[in-house]
Amino acid sequence: MRKRTKITLLIGVLSFIFIFQYFNDNSIYQDQDQFEFEIPKLSGSLEGAENILITGLIRRTNLSASGLINIIDRLTILNENDNPINSILIGVPLEDSSKLIYLNAESDAKNTLIAERSYAVLGNYEMINIYFDSPLMPSQETTIIVKQSYTNLVSYQIVELEEGLNQLIHFVGLLFPILPYRCEGDVKSLYVIPLQAQLHTHKQFEGMGRDVGDSVLYDLAQSYEFTHLDPFLTNLNENNETYVTLKTLQLTGLEIEEINREIFISPWGIIKITEEVTIENVGIIEAAVFSLSIPGNAKNVKIYDELGELFGEIETSEIDHSKKLLTVQLYQNRASLTPLSKFKFFIEYNLPHEEYVSHNWFQQSISINLLTTNYDFLIYKQTTKVVIEGCGSIDYTSSSPEAIYKAGGTRVLVYSSENVSSFEKKTVLFTYTVDIFDLVLRPIILMMIIAFLSAVFVLIIKTRKREEDLSIFKKEIILTSEIREFCSLYEEKNALILEIRKVENETKRKKVAKKTYKNLLTKNTAKIDQIKDEILPFKKLLMETSDTYNNIIKKLDILDAERISVNDGLNFLESRYKRGKVSSKAAYQKLSDDFFNRRKKIDRTIDKYIQQLRSYLL
Repeated sequence: MRKRTKITLLIGVLSFIFIFQYFNDNSIYQDQDQFEFEIPKLSGSLEGAENILITGLIRRTNLSASGLINIIDRLTILNENDNPINSILIGVPLEDSSKLIYLNAESDAKNTLIAERSYAVLGNYEMINIYFDSPLMPSQETTIIVKQSYTNLVSYQIVELEEGLNQLIHFVGLLFPILPYRCEGDVKSLYVIPLQAQLHTHKQFEGMGRDVGDSVLYDLAQSYEFTHLDPFLTNLNENNETYVTLKTLQLTGLEIEEINREIFISPWGIIKITEEVTIENVGIIEAAVFSLSIPGNAKNVKIYDELGELFGEIETSEIDHSKKLLTVQLYQNRASLTPLSKFKFFIEYNLPHEEYVSHNWFQQSISINLLTTNYDFLIYKQTTKVVIEGCGSIDYTSSSPEAIYKAGGTRVLVYSSENVSSFEKKTVLFTYTVDIFDLVLRPIILMMIIAFLSAVFVLIIKTRKREEDLSIFKKEIILTSEIREFCSLYEEKNALILEIRKVENETKRKKVAKKTYKNLLTKNTAKIDQIKDEILPFKKLLMETSDTYNNIIKKLDILDAERISVNDGLNFLESRYKRGKVSSKAAYQKLSDDFFNRRKKIDRTIDKYIQQLRSYLL
């Protein structure tokens, strides 16, 4: 005993030393310098604008019922000046300037271009400079793609139509982008209608504005009068704007109030994404369904709230095959989201570690889009924490985090943003050195704590159990024959009950005739009643002899009553299902499986107590 006590104390002292060293200075918080060096830019101007020609203009406006409007402009620019140009200008109406939350430009080769909001005003427009990746030489053409996201460009209305009450979603916006240059050639503007909505009305003029299935097309080539667009659309006059009205009862305005995302990265080959999302219905009808996009290689996807798992369907996105579309169906096991109400839910999934991480001995490099889940709604606030397990030091980051801190053997990089568009991506590359000692120390500490607690537990239990067993065997009288008879009769009764249960199941599957089942039921029931009468004297004698026997027999009586209650519940459930009072077959199957599992547990517990009684015969 002394030797065991010394070993236990030694383990405890070593564990304390390891824990103290491990957690000492383990919560270092470090704010990052947010200073960014400005990239020198050439200022845009209207000088030479008359010699810049737009030879191709394709505008695609994705009409979203959620209220976030995404616009993609594809511009082909011809420089007819005698000198190279470095940038072009795009105008935004001043009334919509505050509604522009996202702006991005890229070349036809997918190189990111600088798009600068200088907040310079020209007439009724705010002018935005977009700089080429290389100067555009005279008589040369280049193509750029400009992406914009706007909020508050749609309004909602409930109206009485021929088919009944319906929701109308009105959009009013520019027909073509505002450019200080002449546009000619292939000039089109396409307004794409969501899948779950229908076109109600739209503006038509000069032969433009055709309904082409899931979109409305304005093609300058179909105009009766216009063959080109003047700078600032002056030749269109008041027709520089258009309207499109949709009708739908399946979609409504949705916004995300806040997202708290955690990206957990472990050198053991784990990348786990956990998101806490608060979504708000800002529309005028209930929202029963909403969708979001997750990476196509995501595995072990779970979506749930504080009450449990939510129903969701996952399918490959038709627009982007590298994404999976996750549709959350609130009407299945939750209430629909009413107007002006909020709903908090969680998403979890894993990403394949090998597709994002590269190794160089003890150094690992990770390239990952921090906005792993994509939403077609405006996100007011978003915080992403990159948690790296076993990180010794951060050697490089392509984008500086707002803060870095260390906690519990991990380093955490914090990124945050506001007014996030579905266009937005934030791919970050960072390199870190793995702390092998830190990785190994945690399981060693855990094992030592478990070993220490186990040793203490074994010492206490062994000492007490030896004393209790000795006192019990000294004081209690062992009624050998009575225990044997009681156990034999009880086991015989259980065997008859199991036989009835087995034949009942075979009768339901039509393997045994009903008449045979009834005969067996009558015969076994009579035997069970007889056994109950025979067991009473033994039961009474054992209960009066010892508190130990008394407690075991009382527990057996409770389990018998519980088994009868479970059988009654099964019969009641089956009768309700036959009368069509159960909502679905799946619900009936789930409830009946719960009853069967509970009954099996009761049977096992009864067998355990019978064996406990038999152990006194030894």
